[in-house]
Amino acid sequence: MTSDASEPAPPASRLGILAQLQDLDVRLEQIDHRVAHLPEREIRAGIDAELRALASEARALDVRIGDLERQQRRHEDEVAGIESKRAQNSERLYESHLTSPKEAEALTAEAEALGRRQMEIEDQILELMEQLEPLSRDHDSLAVRQSEAEARRHDVDAAIAAAEGEAQAEREDVLSERTALVASADAELISVYEQRRVSARGEPVVGRLIGANCSACHLDVPAVDHERIGRLDPDELAECPQCGALLVR
Repeated sequence: MTSDASEPAPPASRLGILAQLQDLDVRLEQIDHRVAHLPEREIRAGIDAELRALASEARALDVRIGDLERQQRRHEDEVAGIESKRAQNSERLYESHLTSPKEAEALTAEAEALGRRQMEIEDQILELMEQLEPLSRDHDSLAVRQSEAEARRHDVDAAIAAAEGEAQAEREDVLSERTALVASADAELISVYEQRRVSARGEPVVGRLIGANCSACHLDVPAVDHERIGRLDPDELAECPQCGALLVR
């Protein structure tokens, strides 16, 4: 009579539960490692570096533009002052009571000098505007690049959040399974496992004895030790003489 493949597996032995518990703990570590090392995190770090570089470039560009704009405003203020002075001189020049030819000549000469000065300053303003034009285009282009980088960062953040959500759901399932397994096990044995796990610092604390080979260190147990362990009750604690892991037989 053949056995039904759908029949549940026999319950794990006392030590076998520890092996299952370790498998679950390894899965939790793998989940945490996977989340911590998502490829999207490296992509995000690259985008963050790009945004920092763009921000630095933008600050330098703003300084140049600001300096040129201040020069332009000073020149425009000077032109406004000259225009005001020329208007005053023109008004005095054509006043009906102005009868002195020398005073009229002086006002005329001053008006001409002011006119020449105004032309010089207006030429300087045009030069500044010509310098500002490409800088303004660079500023607009930079703003577009920053916006595009921020959009890419937003997409990457969404991908990271989705991966973290999936990992959290998986982690909760494993933790639920672990809690149930711990509840079904011997409390004293669980305490031994947890203590060893803390001191092991990531190394396996439980190994399956497959033939003479320990799955924790992948080394063969010496024949004398293998024979001795073989005589023990399956639920009795036994350590691998090579790595010290508890052996499940």
